[in-house]
Amino acid sequence: MSTLTPSLNYPPVVAQADWLKARLALLEREKALTRERDLVNTARRELPMVRVERPYVFASPDGSKPLLELFAGRQQLIVYHFMWHWEKGQALDEPCRACAGWADQLSRGIFSGLHSRHTTLALVSRAPLEKILPFKRRMGWNVPWYSSAGNSFNHDFQVTIDASVAPVVYNYRTPEEHEKAGTAYYLQNPDQPFDLPGMSCFLRRGDEVFHTYSTYGRGGETTGGSYYFLDLTALGRQEIWEEPKGRSVGNGLPPRPDLNPFPDEYPAF
Repeated sequence: MSTLTPSLNYPPVVAQADWLKARLALLEREKALTRERDLVNTARRELPMVRVERPYVFASPDGSKPLLELFAGRQQLIVYHFMWHWEKGQALDEPCRACAGWADQLSRGIFSGLHSRHTTLALVSRAPLEKILPFKRRMGWNVPWYSSAGNSFNHDFQVTIDASVAPVVYNYRTPEEHEKAGTAYYLQNPDQPFDLPGMSCFLRRGDEVFHTYSTYGRGGETTGGSYYFLDLTALGRQEIWEEPKGRSVGNGLPPRPDLNPFPDEYPAF
């Protein structure tokens, strides 16, 4: 027997002809979004680049590696700035649950597609390697994951917030600009330094490394994953900020685990 109740805010029920009319109107907006996305992607490819001057060195299971070696011999490198949890300046044993959920959706197919196009994807965290590796083994991941502990990589790419090291800027906004934009929640952690998510792209020219792009906050959603599948559905992501209201937990949907459990905490299927 279904556990769904009438309290769920279901979409209205209409005749097929009315549904088709509404769907065609939405299709026009979807096509406009696709065209705009193509233009944005072109503009992203047309961005200039900045030479990376600092000699960053990362810890790995195979020893210390400069940024150039993170490319693994390929032309491009995408770094996912994987948040780690800290307390009183000490790295805890577990990272950000949302970052872990994102990373767990990476597949052999994604890596094959990237590698065939001369692109490497790697995770980088500020946590020491001795914290990263046990969690990586727990998850059963083989994605390359490096530690930036001891260098300024996280600070320079604005994913570690520490006013004692550098002026606070996240997602290209100062705290004052975040207040005006209604996004001050990014910086509300009083325990500095703390980490935030982001992605950065790099390009090689011989042994020279250049920074071409970084995105932060919800910008990382553009890589897809389960969120984009859920966006196609009537109930969406089932988060309280979504419209229309009444389609998230507590409105007739069956109980479920936390929105962001660690990947090994989901029920088996």
